Amino acid sequence: MKKLIICLIITTVALEVINAQFTKAGGGLAFSSGFKFHNTGEGSGRSGNYAAFVKGIYNISPELSISPSFTAFYPGINDDGNIRTVVSSMMFDINGHYIFRSAGAFSFYGLAGLDILLTSKKDEYEDSDTFKESDNALGLNAGAGISMNLSDRLDLFTEIKYVISKYDQLIINSGILFNITGLSGGGKSGN
Repeated sequence: MKKLIICLIITTVALEVINAQFTKAGGGLAFSSGFKFHNTGEGSGRSGNYAAFVKGIYNISPELSISPSFTAFYPGINDDGNIRTVVSSMMFDINGHYIFRSAGAFSFYGLAGLDILLTSKKDEYEDSDTFKESDNALGLNAGAGISMNLSDRLDLFTEIKYVISKYDQLIINSGILFNITGLSGGGKSGN
């Protein structure tokens, strides 16, 4: 049942993307509140807080767009004497953006979407034994963002979103988007 629902969501998003116009691409840096692997353990098994991401914007209408993104987190490393624990994670997101208000160079938007988190934990013991395990989680994103048009070709943006899943976390993204339609002589597009 879970696979069927995921397939339906992906198909729906894919159909919308086919009718959309690819308008922006870019990336930046992120800060996360982090999570504990399998939500257990004191101190060890904590994910990293810093990340880098890439994203794109597909406009469906002037107010509505779809934004796929990929985020790679710097691993969380905990050295506890005889055991070293490393938690690695990455996520894929598909968010919908709805522009509530545009004021001059600024646009304010809400976002909601789907999050897929892939994470793994590696325990390296002093006696050279290694124990590895991995997990993944499907979640929902909810948040808001602000975008500032610097020129026809360049936007700065900041987003804050909360991921609701087995591994809940708060994430703040900041970065640059290059306006693809601005490069080809197209008009101004929303975020």
